[in-house]
Amino acid sequence: MQSRTQLLTPSALRLDSRFPLELRSLSFEILPAPPASSSSTSTISTPPAHADGYAVASHGLTTVSSSVFGPREAQRTGAWSGGAGQGSGAGAGGGGGGATAGGAQKGDRAQVNVEVGIAGWAERVGQGAANEGGVRRAGKDRRTIEIAAAVKNTFEPVLLLHLYPRSSIDIYLQVLENDGSLLQACINATSLALISAGLPLSDYVCSLTLASHPSLPPSGPPQIPPFELVSPPVAHSNANDPTATLGSGSTTLLDLVQAEEQALPSLTVAVLPRSGKVTLVNLETRVGVGRFEEMLRWGVEGAKIVQQAMEDAVKEWADGLAKPQKALGNLFPGLSGGAKGGAGRDEDDEMDL
Repeated sequence: MQSRTQLLTPSALRLDSRFPLELRSLSFEILPAPPASSSSTSTISTPPAHADGYAVASHGLTTVSSSVFGPREAQRTGAWSGGAGQGSGAGAGGGGGGATAGGAQKGDRAQVNVEVGIAGWAERVGQGAANEGGVRRAGKDRRTIEIAAAVKNTFEPVLLLHLYPRSSIDIYLQVLENDGSLLQACINATSLALISAGLPLSDYVCSLTLASHPSLPPSGPPQIPPFELVSPPVAHSNANDPTATLGSGSTTLLDLVQAEEQALPSLTVAVLPRSGKVTLVNLETRVGVGRFEEMLRWGVEGAKIVQQAMEDAVKEWADGLAKPQKALGNLFPGLSGGAKGGAGRDEDDEMDL
């Protein structure tokens, strides 16, 4: 039975006119402080009060903000997110749902807690979970609970938690817009927010959501990735002829929109690009081994493109932090880098000799 929505045209174009291996527009932003009131930035992007790190990640129309609090003393009473909830205007007053993932406190390492909130205007929902006009009701649902648990399990192996014993690292995620690949955006936003908070990570954590379309349209062009491949292609042997190799017989789609995510088997991976390790594999549908290996391979390769965009955002943020020091260095040359001054003195001494 064919789907009512044609996910791939005969020319191998997707619903938003992208090629199968083409990513949506990426936008990463790290804000060390709330934007000025005169800025054109909307109030929904204002970081919560007293957040140690804040970042916004956008994949097409999917936008997620991440706020990091800590490391700080673990709360002994009440919900761990009491401080976060009081400071997050969009989460508290936006009429959205939320879910929390935490655990028992360990004395020899920090505890990671994650809370996910969805703004009431972020998406249209069914009648059972919505108020009048399709606005989301407040409260927890299964998806936000799963996202909170997935983000927690993704970053616990990457954060150097042993450096902060008897403390708590609280992560608050606010979904501002949702058009598919929500977990992907949550992980990427959290990675940048942790960097903004100054917490040590063993590597970038870059996430990507993929799907496997049953077959490539016969008149479509071959899949040519918009990036250079590092890993060799996956080939599988034929049961009748072990010497012959076959592909998976499917088309891999990267960076899914909501319609693709709902209609196709989807896989979300979180990759450490420098080491090539995978810290999260989230697959909710049964797929063949060949299709899974091909999706995983494209996920690792595509995550490297996400890493480049994240590195550009980190460099831009670091340059913004260094501007005041550069301005002082221009006014008072003696405050500028001692190493450079020392090198200059050595050159003068050599010239005198």
